[in-house]
Amino acid sequence: MVICFRFLLLIKIAKLRIFYKTAKYFLVYELKKTKKLAGVKKNNYLCKKIIKMKFGIVNFPGSVGYSDTLYALHYILELEVVELWHDSAELRGVDVVVLPSGASFGDLPCPGAIAAKSPIMTSIKAFAENKIKKGIVLGIGNGFQILCQAGMLKGKFTPNRTGTFLGKNIFVKPDKTSASLTQLIRKEQVLQLPVAHSFGRFEADKETLREMHKNGQIMLRYCRDDGEITTDSNPDGSIDNIAGICNAEGNIFGIMACIERAVDPDLGNVNGLLFFQGLMQ
Repeated sequence: MVICFRFLLLIKIAKLRIFYKTAKYFLVYELKKTKKLAGVKKNNYLCKKIIKMKFGIVNFPGSVGYSDTLYALHYILELEVVELWHDSAELRGVDVVVLPSGASFGDLPCPGAIAAKSPIMTSIKAFAENKIKKGIVLGIGNGFQILCQAGMLKGKFTPNRTGTFLGKNIFVKPDKTSASLTQLIRKEQVLQLPVAHSFGRFEADKETLREMHKNGQIMLRYCRDDGEITTDSNPDGSIDNIAGICNAEGNIFGIMACIERAVDPDLGNVNGLLFFQGLMQ
């Protein structure tokens, strides 16, 4: 009886070991698959082992992209992330500030207008203009609109050329790969990303546009899946198919696509990781 009990116990232990090894195998497989999908170096997926950075996500009333950005940075990339409330001036010692997508203040009277005047924006401007070390600021979707409204990025946004809300997957390719945000993207690499906006049409006058091209401030442009830049591949009618820009100093970024929604391998698209990881190099 004792021998039988020991025999059964050994079988259970063996099963547990097999289960553990199997689970470990699939975990490693998923991580490798994610790294492969993201197109980054093997040890870059868990970037906290390479460099420790603290991200702050600004939470405005109506910022529906806040939770998705938190998921991307904290649960996928395992970074330290703190909430930055719009009505506070404290940045809590962060290295990167992210203004998420969503409809801050209900997009009234126009996207980003009220949010751009929030107390937190004064601190973010000072953070980005620090003479010793310029802080990194990223605006996604509505966050991009807020940065333009606040005068931190050039240009402005008007309603989509269709006059309707646009929610679908689009294609972009880099116009500049030397910026930290796009440094992990290969030249001519085409990325599929989701967009969700009504006011996504980026506009700038001729002089501003000329200056932006001269300074290398155009980072991303809308294109077809084969990389060709055409009028039909421009989802919202943005001038020059512009999908993302930066300031002249290269530390303030704006991108219209919702990169925080393209980070999970279970959803079949991790292209958004390339942008977040680029900021961490």
